[in-house]
Amino acid sequence: MDPQAKDRTSPAAAAGGFSGRLASLGADGGDSESGAGSEEAAVGCCSDTFSSLPDMEQDTLEEKLRGLAFRKQTSYRKAISRSGLHYLGPPQPSLPPASNGPNKELRTCVDWTENAVNGDHLWMETSCSGELCYLGEDTCLLKTAKSAPRRKCAACKIVVHTGCMEQLEKINFRCKPTFREGGSRCLRDNILRHHWVHRRRQEGKCKQCGKSFQQKFFHSKEIIAISCSWCKQAFHNKVTCFMLHQIEEPCSLGAHAGVIVPPSWIIKVRKPQSSLKNSARRKKRTSFKRRTSKKGLDESKWRPFMLKPLPSPLMKPILVFVNPKSGGNQGAKVLQMFMWILNPRQVFDLSQGGLREALELYRKVPNLRILACGGDGTVGWILSALDELQLNPQPPVAVLPLGTGNDLARTLNWGGGYTDEPVSKVLCHVEDGSVVQLDRWNLLVEKSSAKPEEGTQKLPLNVFNNYFSLGFDAHVTLEFHESREANPEKFNSRFRNKMFYAGAAFSDFLQRSSRDLSKHVRVVCDGTDLTAKIQELKFQCIVFLNIPRYCAGTMPWGNTGDHRDFEPQRHDDGCIEVIGFTMASLAALQVGGHGERLHQCREVILTTFKTVPVQVDGEPCRLAPSTLRISLRNQANMVQKSKRRTSVPLLNDIQKVCAADLRRLSAPPDSFSVPHAVPDRLRLRVNRISLQEYDRLQYDKERLRDISIPVGIVVVRGDCDLETCRLYIDRLQEDESRGLPRTSSTSRLSPNWSFLDSTSADRFYRIDKAQEHLHFVTEICQDEVFILDHEGPVVNQGSSTGMPDLVVEPTAGLPLTPEEQALLTAASAGDLSMLSECVRRGVSLLVRDSAGCSALHIAAQNGHTELVSFILQQGSKVLLDLTDKEKGDTALHKAAAEKQHAVCRLLVEAGASLEKTNFQGKSPADQAEGDSELASYLSSQQQTSSTAHEDLETAV
Repeated sequence: MDPQAKDRTSPAAAAGGFSGRLASLGADGGDSESGAGSEEAAVGCCSDTFSSLPDMEQDTLEEKLRGLAFRKQTSYRKAISRSGLHYLGPPQPSLPPASNGPNKELRTCVDWTENAVNGDHLWMETSCSGELCYLGEDTCLLKTAKSAPRRKCAACKIVVHTGCMEQLEKINFRCKPTFREGGSRCLRDNILRHHWVHRRRQEGKCKQCGKSFQQKFFHSKEIIAISCSWCKQAFHNKVTCFMLHQIEEPCSLGAHAGVIVPPSWIIKVRKPQSSLKNSARRKKRTSFKRRTSKKGLDESKWRPFMLKPLPSPLMKPILVFVNPKSGGNQGAKVLQMFMWILNPRQVFDLSQGGLREALELYRKVPNLRILACGGDGTVGWILSALDELQLNPQPPVAVLPLGTGNDLARTLNWGGGYTDEPVSKVLCHVEDGSVVQLDRWNLLVEKSSAKPEEGTQKLPLNVFNNYFSLGFDAHVTLEFHESREANPEKFNSRFRNKMFYAGAAFSDFLQRSSRDLSKHVRVVCDGTDLTAKIQELKFQCIVFLNIPRYCAGTMPWGNTGDHRDFEPQRHDDGCIEVIGFTMASLAALQVGGHGERLHQCREVILTTFKTVPVQVDGEPCRLAPSTLRISLRNQANMVQKSKRRTSVPLLNDIQKVCAADLRRLSAPPDSFSVPHAVPDRLRLRVNRISLQEYDRLQYDKERLRDISIPVGIVVVRGDCDLETCRLYIDRLQEDESRGLPRTSSTSRLSPNWSFLDSTSADRFYRIDKAQEHLHFVTEICQDEVFILDHEGPVVNQGSSTGMPDLVVEPTAGLPLTPEEQALLTAASAGDLSMLSECVRRGVSLLVRDSAGCSALHIAAQNGHTELVSFILQQGSKVLLDLTDKEKGDTALHKAAAEKQHAVCRLLVEAGASLEKTNFQGKSPADQAEGDSELASYLSSQQQTSSTAHEDLETAV
């Protein structure tokens, strides 16, 4: 480095180099990101920035920077330090030689000790070889090593070579702050500022200019965006988009501000120290009698961190507990996703322990909600910890189901397993879900006075939330459990586990090991002895069920609408259902059957006279002869997933949400609750995506949108859910739909298809079929519905080349709005200016009158060539083969019947079907009777189209 440059202390020069560096924010690539260049480079960067501006702007900007040099230099440096842009400040010394790795231990989990450092990164191993080192080419020590190990921060998502960690420490780039120090100065500073990070890849659009972030070819190493790790706002790496004053702006925490625990709430407390003056004054003790040390008591109660929440009716902070062992590798991925969106100090890894400590820390947070990411066992673990702590009020618990089974999650509408739903949407569901109660039951075991047998007198759990069972199902579960403990390496595959379950069940079925269960048990429910009935029906399995779901989603209690002796099953009525199974009813359970309903009671006394296999919420054991008493323990608060009418906030819309978040801080609570407007009806185009294309291009959303194949159009109510929408999409595949003939498409959907959520900014997400009744159509799409076909299309030999029909929901026959009526009037009168104005205002060209005629029908029938051309350019191709309700005519039928030659040519060239027939069985050529020229033209075009279609099928 040049000594003269190093000793240069002129305020103007310092201001020019520093401010220019900050204004450009790394416009020259790697050097700007590392911040480790000389001050000359910074000044040069500033000069380049000035040279790109007009002369007047250069002078004005230079004068402002010189004027602010003395007054703002310190505050700018402070702003950079707070926002994590330390490396944009003073130059760093020359780079040291590369090393194998950092001397400092890499932190992989949140540090809750007194040694915690604010801004520590949380490094996770990554295999993303395509992501460049965050330090950039000029500072990276291993830029030529393509296979060098990398680490990725779960909280701010930067990627750094393991060998470059020391250099990252030297440029002092910190992660987003997660707490504040307990000093008096920090206690007054509750403002959270943005944490700006350079990005070489960025989804969404720039908040300033509204344009997308596009990466140039052969320039993948350039920094294209600057984004905040908290609120996810992103700007182009340009002076015109990212302004200097934004460094000091407070951060609103973005779309999920209502559930994020602000760092200002979490305070690091200094360890109490004994006073030197007091210890000097302390008298000597002559007695050797032990005395309790007050200091020792204080130190035992001391915790490094404490929470001081600010109560707000608008906030529902979410405490997340993740069990990484659940669901294969899903738990680890979910853990990292929550750390990116939330404060990492509100996300806990249960494999690291600390469940009780976390609940203790957050016990005074108002409106707290808990999200349990794992299986039903994880939920029970958390509920038991809440019981021990006796929190008042008890925070409600939501479930993100990982792994298999998940009967409690199914009961609360969270589904049978986590697919690939965006975590952002999960947080919205947790925040908006309704609070319900869940009965919890005690299991008290008393040892039998009979001759002792092999087995245990202690159950795996003394409280159950789902069910307690004995007999066949418990025996199969016990065999699996014992085999897995003996050979854990053989049970690392979910498919292999299911195969073992099936084999164990079949083997136990042949051996009939539980055939004599009814002879060795006695069941008394609320004083009613059921033993005689159990022995009469020879049950091989008895289940005491608390929730409707059992055995991975089956419903053994069934529908009691036709049975007057029993009430419908509920999980909050203080009653438990007793069900008996034979082998036949167990087999029928998998295809919608149910067991024998025995009783609904509040207390059960179960006596076993022989060692029998039992299971408590899936935890099996061999229970020696004993007496069990089942009684109600308490009711836990749970979050039930409810239907949502609003879609999850997108990254592109975060600027709107942030503005709302800032407004609501000063607004009264009632003023922020704005009802969501639901349209009366929706016209949705249905597009098909094959499974092969989805797997190949699942991260290229625009490409998938382009190659999707239109299936047809459905018109549904604005509050229609996906389960209802599926019925109308399936009707597109029928030959007739409520008396209206349809046009068959060249390919039919297979029976196995699912909806895709297209509202996310990065990709399409599959919707579980079992959860379709929980989602509204408006939640997963805007004007197009995308569906994933898991199988190949079913080809129809007699199909036409036309587009599929419009399927209209019968209840959608609502009157036209004034704007829609104006559109149809303009089409009839031939008023192009009025028609274009209606389209500009957002009126859909798919709107139809009472006879089912669209604007294209009307314009074609009246021979308005300019209007037809405009509609074909602006509208969807579905309009071409749209039929009216009275005659089944397309626009081409109408034009041919009225002998409109020019209009017919426009429609044919646009791809209108020449083979489609109306209710009378007439094609467009038949409609042109009396006009030999037009009929000859349409017939010749029809033959050409048929020949081309046959050639295409032959080639395929």
